[in-house]
Amino acid sequence: MRIFLIFLLIPFFASTQFHPKKIGEVTGLVYFSVWEEDTSGKLLQGSKEVIFQHNYSVSILKMKHADKISVAEFTSKVFAFVSTPKTRVKNASITWNDTVLGVKKKLRLARRVVDNPIQLAFVKRNGRWYQSKQLLPSVGDTAHDFPKRVLLFINGYRGYEREENESDNLVTSKDRYHYWFKLDDRFMDTLKPTESYYLDGSLSVKTSNHRNTIRFVKSYYLSSHFVSKNDTLKKYNRLNVDPNPEGFNYRKDKGRIGGKALLLKLHQQQKDTVDIVCHSMGYAYALGMIEVLKDKVVFGSIYILSPENGCQDGVDWTQFKQVWQYGSNLDQPNPDPVWEQDGIAPQCQVKGLFFDATHGRAFIPKTWPKKNFVDSHMPINYDWIFDRIQKGEAGYIRR
Repeated sequence: MRIFLIFLLIPFFASTQFHPKKIGEVTGLVYFSVWEEDTSGKLLQGSKEVIFQHNYSVSILKMKHADKISVAEFTSKVFAFVSTPKTRVKNASITWNDTVLGVKKKLRLARRVVDNPIQLAFVKRNGRWYQSKQLLPSVGDTAHDFPKRVLLFINGYRGYEREENESDNLVTSKDRYHYWFKLDDRFMDTLKPTESYYLDGSLSVKTSNHRNTIRFVKSYYLSSHFVSKNDTLKKYNRLNVDPNPEGFNYRKDKGRIGGKALLLKLHQQQKDTVDIVCHSMGYAYALGMIEVLKDKVVFGSIYILSPENGCQDGVDWTQFKQVWQYGSNLDQPNPDPVWEQDGIAPQCQVKGLFFDATHGRAFIPKTWPKKNFVDSHMPINYDWIFDRIQKGEAGYIRR
């Protein structure tokens, strides 16, 4: 009976406790190209340009029905393999059925962390797949180039359906998860960067103050469904505000990896200017990046949207020309009622933040139409920082 109870309790403890995974050091990036060509070298399908980038290189160990595997299938399988969050996975056999051709296709692949930027080309010729590897020069070797103005977008939690799909610390030039709902366009239109990059700060809910989904759901219903608006507004104990320092530091560690990956895209001999927009879990991730980038770049502005557990840690904010924190008013005089609070990331002031003409906080306007447990947190509802904040007011965004 005791053994039976132990097996019943194992899933519960696994879901409620935070167990950090071992994270590897990233010192290079891989640029993947996949295409098919005829005997004369003419391109048939795919692209000789970079299709995607990652922190892992991939080697083909074995292929079954290789002539039947298309460029699109090969690209999809390789990307899925290198994107798996389990860093200890070194190789995998991937099998799928082609119901049209009636064959079972199989790829056996191996992956490893790279030390230098390389380009891997996978070329299909006469039904056979060939692989080549080329070492790429560092971006910083072009010392004669002018310093750049770089804008970083660091997203937060991407949803429960991607709970196990943790950040791969990849630096991309597109919002591959469609996280920002065109809010990124408004930042780019205003700040006019030379280049813009995206990093993924999404990690398990176990790293947040909620700690598990049961506590999250309980907080949601108590704050949104069981509060009478005729009752007292002071029901804030229904929000999960107890800090989770272990989870926060784990996200910072991931951010350090992302910072090392970003350095490969920046000048080494000159200092580029870096502006940062981070949201939710992306705040802790941004702190880890800042530690790596410090003294290697010029920090411009940082715009902190709904930071998760923001009062847990911070940096020397005098490094930045502008620092603005945006979100619900929970910890200041005349706070928003509990049903209007950001319950996903209950707000507190980021550690070390001070107030002057270019540093401080801005709160969701009292008259903003979408204020509740979920909407007060989501980037899609953050147009107010452009539409409602006027020049000279706290939080005004300028280059």
